[in-house]
Amino acid sequence: MNALLAADSVEQLQDIFQQYKMSERLWRPMIRWVMRRDMTLAMLGVPRSQRRHIDDSYPGGILQFVIDRVEAVFTRLPLKDNYFWRVYLSGEYTPDCCPEYLRPENFHELRTSVQERVTTHTSSVLAFVEQHPGEITRFILLDHMDWLTREPSKKILTAEWQAIVTKSAPNARILWRSADLNGEFVNSLQVQVNGAQKSVGDLLSYNRPLAEDLHRQDRVHTYGSFCIADLQR
Repeated sequence: MNALLAADSVEQLQDIFQQYKMSERLWRPMIRWVMRRDMTLAMLGVPRSQRRHIDDSYPGGILQFVIDRVEAVFTRLPLKDNYFWRVYLSGEYTPDCCPEYLRPENFHELRTSVQERVTTHTSSVLAFVEQHPGEITRFILLDHMDWLTREPSKKILTAEWQAIVTKSAPNARILWRSADLNGEFVNSLQVQVNGAQKSVGDLLSYNRPLAEDLHRQDRVHTYGSFCIADLQR
């Protein structure tokens, strides 16, 4: 692993991966069996609902998805400055490979100025958006919607998007990611706009080229899709 983390180029990564037969070492029969278990995935933070998304949409299901994503990190993406996987593999950051907010100059800025413009809330997305007093221009929803795509939880997802539509500023931008290969599963949700019922998909203008380009560069590389959309109502 030290050799992989120190590799200066993707070509070096590929050579090391092949030289040490990493694929054979990583995906032994026992590991394959373990990675198919719901309990294992739950311990890794993957709920059954997300697994269903992957099993339904990815050729080879959850196991092949994991194999392809991990091998992409080790053979197609620069790893030397990938602080996500460095901390996964080594348990620590280094001064040269860490989040920007941990660098001394940026941490000082965070402490002295940004803290006055950032507030924290212990709440659900739905409760926060409903209670927010003004319009919201940006929503970063991450992957939490994967947990809410089946009944009865889907009612919460619909209510959440109703709140987003109601409280959003003109042309508000919304970002999210999903284990599903198609993150646009929200399109069919029905919401009220000015007294009329509309589909969420009719209100969203997707920037698919930008989202696909950024998704390919994602250094965590454990999601099936990434979406960028502007809300137009």
